[in-house]
Amino acid sequence: MNLPPLNALRAFECAARTGSFSAAGSELGVTAAAVSLQVRNLEEWLNLQLFVRKANQLRITDAGRDYYQNAASALTEIARFTDALSQGDRQRPFVISATPALAQLWLPPALARFAELRPDVPIDLRSEAEDLDLEQYGIDVRLSYGGELPDYASRALFADHLVPVAAGEAEIVSLRAINVNWGSRISSVPGWRQWREIHGNGPFEDSHVAAASVPEALALCEAGIGVALLPQRVIAGALRAGRVRKCDPRSIQMPRPYVMINAHYKAKSRRLMEFQKALLGDDGA
Repeated sequence: MNLPPLNALRAFECAARTGSFSAAGSELGVTAAAVSLQVRNLEEWLNLQLFVRKANQLRITDAGRDYYQNAASALTEIARFTDALSQGDRQRPFVISATPALAQLWLPPALARFAELRPDVPIDLRSEAEDLDLEQYGIDVRLSYGGELPDYASRALFADHLVPVAAGEAEIVSLRAINVNWGSRISSVPGWRQWREIHGNGPFEDSHVAAASVPEALALCEAGIGVALLPQRVIAGALRAGRVRKCDPRSIQMPRPYVMINAHYKAKSRRLMEFQKALLGDDGA
């Protein structure tokens, strides 16, 4: 059976449907250059010109249009059959890996929406600080802060701001600083040093407290131990419930978004699409 490379075929189908390499790259979670390279590989494999490239314009050729109609139909059938086959195994869990902060503080409402959409699907939620290889560890989707995994699709879920939170009514300058350890992989998250550089005043750090994670820092804040810079949307539930309060109206923009990562071939699976729908139902804080 003489078949072209599947990644090249998917890149071509997406570029032909969206009309640009940039739009195709956004959908597939790769760069426009990567899409262009895959399409070029397919053209060489077919010995056909599928697109005419002129400056910033992309025009599909007649041969490309004919090939697209057949390729799109074939890919749709493959996706439909694969989805039906995978859904036939009702006992196979949908495996979600998430950072501890997302798994414990932000995800539960979205997970409840997904469970309502798909009561037939077993769910395996894994709280993991580090990004793991999804295929190797049997993970369907990864939720992370600013994470990128080579050869996987990545979609931004939301941007967030760090806000100073504490229990009680004390001013920020009279509180003990709680420092959050974001892990060895993440070095770009601002802390109290950056807060002072931007806003001036801050908590006292001579007897600071170190927290191993955002959930741990939040628990320390709720217990009245001190004040921590925490992601506002992630801890929205605690703010709404009044367990902690923002002790200063100012904030710091987090440099990277929270993201959803999955294998390219799973992007159109029913489970993943419905999970994504449940995630986007979140309205933040």
